[in-house]
This record gives sequence, C-alpha cells and structure tokens, in this order.
Amino acid sequence: MPARTAAPPRTLTTTEAAVLALLAIEGEQSAYDLLKLVAGAIGYVWAPAKSQLYALLPRLAKDGLALSRRVTQSDRPDKQLYRISSDGRRALKRWLGTIEPGAVEPFFLRLFVGGLTSRTRAAEHVRQFRRDTEQRLAEFRRIEPTNTRTGHDEFHYFLLRRAIDRAEQDLTWADWVLAELC
Repeated sequence: MPARTAAPPRTLTTTEAAVLALLAIEGEQSAYDLLKLVAGAIGYVWAPAKSQLYALLPRLAKDGLALSRRVTQSDRPDKQLYRISSDGRRALKRWLGTIEPGAVEPFFLRLFVGGLTSRTRAAEHVRQFRRDTEQRLAEFRRIEPTNTRTGHDEFHYFLLRRAIDRAEQDLTWADWVLAELC
C-alpha cells in the first residue's frame, strides 16, 4: 500500500489571516473583544461583518488554527475565548510571506500587521504594491489622451484624473515606506 502524503497546507482567506493576526498580536480574545479591536484599529484596513467573525472563530478552532476554551461567568452567560495555535502561527507566517500581485486589500492588511514578519518581507510587499501601482498609472496615462473631455467623457475624466492623482500619491507613499523599512 502506498504511503500517504500529507495534504498541502491550505491558503488562508484574508479574513482568516486578519483574525489570526489579531490573536497573535493581542493574545486570547472573545469574539466580542475582537470586534472591539477591529473597530479601534485594524478596521481601517479590514472589517468583517459581526456574523462573519462569530462564525469564523469556531471554524478556525475546528481546523486547528485556533484553540478555544469556555469561561464560566457568574453574572453573565459563559463566554468562549480563542487564541492562535501553533498550526495557526505557521499558516499565518505562510500568508504573511506570500506576495500577491494586484491584491490591494491583502497588501494593506499584511503591512498593517507587518510587525509579525520581517522588515525585509514587508518591504517586498511594498515593492510589489509599487509595481502594481506603476502598471495602473501607466494604463491611466494611456487612456488620458483618448478622453475628449466633452459630453460623457468629461465626467469620465473626473474619475480618471482622480485615479491618476491617487496612483501618483500611492507611489510617493510607497517610496516613503520603503525608505523607512530599509
């Protein structure tokens, strides 16, 4: 009988990675506590629906990426606390190390929790974001001369101009972050 090979580790979703990162940074938390943490900081780059977070935590525990324990409370219903497991730390480390061209929201999340990885790896993510932004800007600049700025094109140009300005600002910002990291 042939030997069984272990299944390759599954890729985390952005939401799973965000929750595991919060558990890695903040330690053991209830779903309610995690929602408060989201509202206070990480919510600027990632914010799940309340129901999504409450459903995700037991699934992370079932998958072995988090550990849970029930805490009995005398004046309230019992609560469930979660912490990241060793498998969860390994999965999060893989996710943090993965460069995803074109993935803007996961990039911002990876940078937000960049203290969980090396400055070198964080800089690699910023370089990829910069390359992606340069490509978008080049496309916007190719489109710009074709816009007549009359009729409907005038209104299209308003948003094209915003996209160009934003991409230029993102490049300036990326250069600043790289200078800080390197």
